[in-house]
Amino acid sequence: MANVLLASIGVVQIVLATDFGPEATAAVAVSQRVFFVLQASLFGLATGISALIARSVGANQLLQAAQTVQSAMLLGFIVSTSVGALCYVWASEIASVFNLEGQTHSLATNLIHWVCIFNPIYALNIVLAASMRASGDAKNPLLLAFISSVGNWIGSAALAYGWWGLPAWEVEGLAIGGISGSVLALILYTLLWRIGKLRVPYPDMSAFRLKTNKILRVGTPSAIEQTLMHVGFMVYMVAIAHYGSDVLAGYGLGLNILTMITLLSLGFSMASAVIVGQYLGRGEPETAEKYGWKGWRLCIGIMLGAALIFAVFSQELAQLLTTEKAVQTYTALFFTVVAIALPFIATDFALGGAIRGAGETTYPLKVSMISLILVRFIMPFVFLEMEFSINTMFLLTALDFGIKAVFMMYYFRSGKWKHKAL
Repeated sequence: MANVLLASIGVVQIVLATDFGPEATAAVAVSQRVFFVLQASLFGLATGISALIARSVGANQLLQAAQTVQSAMLLGFIVSTSVGALCYVWASEIASVFNLEGQTHSLATNLIHWVCIFNPIYALNIVLAASMRASGDAKNPLLLAFISSVGNWIGSAALAYGWWGLPAWEVEGLAIGGISGSVLALILYTLLWRIGKLRVPYPDMSAFRLKTNKILRVGTPSAIEQTLMHVGFMVYMVAIAHYGSDVLAGYGLGLNILTMITLLSLGFSMASAVIVGQYLGRGEPETAEKYGWKGWRLCIGIMLGAALIFAVFSQELAQLLTTEKAVQTYTALFFTVVAIALPFIATDFALGGAIRGAGETTYPLKVSMISLILVRFIMPFVFLEMEFSINTMFLLTALDFGIKAVFMMYYFRSGKWKHKAL
């Protein structure tokens, strides 16, 4: 639920962008891809954070868990600020990669600038939420997501349309106002942690070097994996952009809805990681495996239901998102094709989360690299050269997650992850 709330921010922003034309919608779609690339390294580090905190909590070592949170906050701030600064400097060149021209290029560049400036705020929220979930606390991350999402929805609309006497900054207002709730949530939950109101206490003693080294050792492979995955999505979007602004806008709208649905799978991934990590910390690997399979079955059921909705109501969903007829056509097409991918996404996320929760982050990285190089970096441009239809290009999403699903199921069944030492 928390992940769906957070993903809904992007949906709200890109739907609002349709009021300002296809160029604005395409610019927002591009800036959102850049946003996910920037956040990818933090999601990867969050995997390392979750594995370490879950093991510590399972072994009832709360001081070690608290020290890990403290080190993660500092590391998250340093990484997000550094990456954001580099992206800010190269914003125009990044926008140019998507073959954007004129007003669309200018809008995308400005939106990327705002994404880079706000990157540390988003990053610290990710670290806090991951830390709370790893301790077994699912309620506070949900409240954090609710505050962030509602605040960002309202802020985006208020500064885009000029509500309550505020300036009407149109498309840029979506990005500037879209940080309001995140700032509020970060301040509130940092204070709650500092005064000892969260399950993981604020540490009396710091251990920055030791804990940071552990986070980096476990989290770096996942950080690389997540970064490569979103770079792959961005490269894929570059290929999509060759089909025109309408196709790019349709893909951007569809991708936001897909992201919101796949974040349900990410919720099960996080749950599996926490439960597996805690039971391994207690010395109960067979119980950890049992819950890993339970999480997968639940996730598969939900994704099959979502796939059915996508397949049957693709046109109706597209009409809800935009009034542009050409964009509607491509959005509906994307929904129809991507329904095939949802069960694969469920398997990759649920079982992959369990594997990462055990601290095994190198194997998923290897699998992702194979899939990304083949399906995201090579095949899209081969398809362009061979002048394949956009239908075939969209099918690559299913192929990408299908490859990863097969490997994740094989490795989880092997049980090798049960013996991973942290």
